[in-house]
Amino acid sequence: MRTRITALAVTAVAAVAMVLGTASTASATGPGFWLRSHHGSLAECQAVGNAGADNALWSRVFICNPYAGKPGVYELWVRY
Repeated sequence: MRTRITALAVTAVAAVAMVLGTASTASATGPGFWLRSHHGSLAECQAVGNAGADNALWSRVFICNPYAGKPGVYELWVRY
């Protein structure tokens, strides 16, 4: 019985940690945004964002964020 309770508690803690980790990443860009790609410069990221918007692949609303893991890399977040 004690082993079951411990296993259940560990599972619950892991589930909460996963939800909180996902929520913090998603809330950094706002609701409805999806990570599309990574780019080597801000200008390249914006060019790809504008090209996708021009071709109606996603909306005119997109964000180029610096990637926290690597300096000089930008993430393209788009809204479909």
